[in-house]
Amino acid sequence: MSLPPTKDKDVPQMRPPQLTIKQTATGYWTVQRGGVQLAGAMTRTAAEREREMLRRLSRSSGRRAGARTAVKV
Repeated sequence: MSLPPTKDKDVPQMRPPQLTIKQTATGYWTVQRGGVQLAGAMTRTAAEREREMLRRLSRSSGRRAGARTAVKV
């Protein structure tokens, strides 16, 4: 007995934690995902730009050649 094939849209996709901006005790601004510091800057504006860049990079990662799914013929 085999299970019916599932479609990608049927499988719930997990989203990574949001990118947050926090200021350290020394006044440095960091971009974090969960407890991991991904980027940092001297001003909040610069940290917000870093966060936007990280968002764009994460969105484009699904469009890379190695991430494509096979096309059925």
